[in-house]
Amino acid sequence: MSTQQPAGPPPLQNVLPRGLGKNYLDPRVDAIDLTYYQTLVSALAPAASLPSQINIDAGTDFYWVATTIQADIAAATQTESSIVIPLVTVVITDTGSQRQLMNAAVPITCIAGPGERPYRLILPRLFRANSIITFNWTNYSAASTYNLYLIMHGFRLPPNSPFTL
Repeated sequence: MSTQQPAGPPPLQNVLPRGLGKNYLDPRVDAIDLTYYQTLVSALAPAASLPSQINIDAGTDFYWVATTIQADIAAATQTESSIVIPLVTVVITDTGSQRQLMNAAVPITCIAGPGERPYRLILPRLFRANSIITFNWTNYSAASTYNLYLIMHGFRLPPNSPFTL
């Protein structure tokens, strides 16, 4: 009977050993890094619908943990004090799992907040490497044309990462 441990995944390149009790992320040690994926919709007119998408990198999975939104009214003068709450709905689809993430279009303010108050998911949502996240936007405002910036906050993990969730 052999007492040798079974072989695990091969070690990652350029990764240093992780110290016990460390409470921060170090890309060299953990092979993990914070990532922000953005999608933009320009000139979403009243009662119009437009698509957008995010392409997840080929070499890493993406774990989505929070969402922010910023909007402005197209062709309007913008000031630091003007806050635009966009009257839009969105449907998000993950092509990697072939799943629509909601059963109907939801108002964007239900799943994304401003930068100082991002919407945080209860558990991280995994998007596999090479998947495409599609967004279908609909403006339900009677008069405003919006430019929308949606940012998905999270982190990327390569296969065989020593970091565990």
